[in-house]
Amino acid sequence: MKLQDLITNVELAIAKMGLSESESKADENGQWVLLKEEMPVYLDAWEDSESSPWNYFVFKQDPTVFQITIPFCYAPTVKRNELIEELLVVNLNLLFGKFSYNPKDNIVALSYRIPGEQFNQEALQVWIDGLAYYAEMAYHVLKDEFHLKRVNVRD
Repeated sequence: MKLQDLITNVELAIAKMGLSESESKADENGQWVLLKEEMPVYLDAWEDSESSPWNYFVFKQDPTVFQITIPFCYAPTVKRNELIEELLVVNLNLLFGKFSYNPKDNIVALSYRIPGEQFNQEALQVWIDGLAYYAEMAYHVLKDEFHLKRVNVRD
């Protein structure tokens, strides 16, 4: 798939969700920011310039990538490893996503990544709703035990 075709497909899907370009477009081409309640939802479409051991099996057929990312919470300073272990176990049960940890920003995020040719306009809302559901559920289940602080659009 060509990158511009993927970008057009994402923009059409966002429009079908009832959002305008001005409500969702980020600074860079192929980037959008949506809000789900107070949670930022980042959408990205790009073309990988080189293969990695993690994407070699599709890179030559389709170097484009689509990704949704929802920053879920800041990792706690106490019991950080325990939280990460818990989320790795939870990953086994998730559809359309996975938890990951960004040590640079100390943020735990939910994300969904696919080759660009697999992007489906009709499924975008389902993917976003699923990730947002996991973020809400995990926050409410784990907030007291791990003293979690949400990542909000105001941050």
